[in-house]
Formats: sequence, C-alpha cells, structure tokens
Amino acid sequence: MEDSELAALRIEIDKIDAHIVELLAQRFKITNQVGLLKAQKKLSVIDPEREARQAQRYAELANEFGMKPQVVQNLFRGIIDEVVSNHRVIAMQTAFQ
Repeated sequence: MEDSELAALRIEIDKIDAHIVELLAQRFKITNQVGLLKAQKKLSVIDPEREARQAQRYAELANEFGMKPQVVQNLFRGIIDEVVSNHRVIAMQTAFQ
C-alpha cells in the first residue's frame, strides 16, 4: 500500500470516528432525558429486562453487519455502564431538589 493510499484510508477512518462521536453525543442527550424521567418517577436506574433485550438486539445487529457479536456487546456494555452512572448522578441530584 502506498503512503497516499494509507493516508486516504486513515482520513476515512477519522471521518467515521467523528460521526460515531457525534452519534454518541446524541445518544447521551436522549439517555439523559430517560434518566430524568426515571428519577422523577422514582424508577430504578438499571433495567435488566431492557438490557437483556438490547443485548440480543446487539448480537443480531452484529451478525447482520458481519461483525463478531462479542465486539459489539463489549462496546455497548461500556456505553450502558456510562449511562447507568449518569442516571445514578441524575437520581441523586433529583432526590435533593
């Protein structure tokens, strides 16, 4: 592979990475709204049934797009863990208002 080919591919990767971060930011804005609703309704920050359904969905999506399901599961586990952490903060802040 020539240096220009490598550079062009890396530019494409960087564009995709920026798009992924933009989508994650949008996702976290929505999950913050979910966290506020859960806190207002005094619901648990963790929803094991939802997580199980989503895990199945992630595996199906991974297969659909030719990826290893465990890679996708690991990625979303990190995202979900951050969401749960944010929901705990929101619940604590809401409890003191």
